[in-house]
Amino acid sequence: MTHPRHRRTADLTLGFLTLGVNAEPLDVIDAAAQAGFGAAGPRVSGRYPGDAWPSVDGRADAFDEIRRTAAARGVRISSVSGYYISPQVTLDHMLANVNAARAVGAPMILQGCFDGDAARVTALVRDYAAAAREAGVRIALEFMPMSELKTLAQTQDIIAASGAGNVGVLIDALHLARSGASARDVAALDPASIYLTQLCDAPATLAEGDTLFNEAMAGRRLLGDGGLDLVGLVQALPPQAELELETPAVQHAALAPVPRARHAAEAAQRFFDRHFQGLSDPVAQGKTG
Repeated sequence: MTHPRHRRTADLTLGFLTLGVNAEPLDVIDAAAQAGFGAAGPRVSGRYPGDAWPSVDGRADAFDEIRRTAAARGVRISSVSGYYISPQVTLDHMLANVNAARAVGAPMILQGCFDGDAARVTALVRDYAAAAREAGVRIALEFMPMSELKTLAQTQDIIAASGAGNVGVLIDALHLARSGASARDVAALDPASIYLTQLCDAPATLAEGDTLFNEAMAGRRLLGDGGLDLVGLVQALPPQAELELETPAVQHAALAPVPRARHAAEAAQRFFDRHFQGLSDPVAQGKTG
């Protein structure tokens, strides 16, 4: 028997960022299928109102095409990313996220927040979540140290204040480390509150002169190529946790989507085979990346 937290590529989701910040949904689905991923997490709009997203903008059939293509390729759409919560958005923008998720058949929206007005964010999340619940969609709030939801605790506070039962936490391995939290904090969570975990590697500490935003976009590494406590993080998660790769390795930036996805898949498979193949507790082997 293998370790309950072992994963094959087919058990993982290919996050769009692995292929670059502007990866198009159909490219993400195609790359996921060709690299052997079981699921894909595409971005289906710009990050802020008015941002262009040419693969979708002005195309009435865009979401239907995404859904049909995923079904034809045997790729599950695990989530979508749309507009951030920001001072520019209204509830209508959040409803656009819900409508997109429903149209492509995604059960979850990955949600960043760049609005520092906690009362406004709480009210928006409450109404947003109500619409999502009617659509059968969950919302995973992501904390990022360079955003306005900087920590796990802040995110939990917003969720609790909203009273929404279909809003949970998105844990990104890089943001977890840079926020000062650790696998121990993840292990202390209610497992049901963890909706998605994004895996990547990175140096153990932020490089001198770098910024959190630049590192998140261009400094992530393939699993096993850095110093984050990924073994501890995976061990802290529920055994059947939803895992997404978010590894836009800079050395592969010039490659086409499919080879980039294959590099990410191969590194992830090496990582899981090395640390989670047997039944022993990998944490006992010490902190590894």
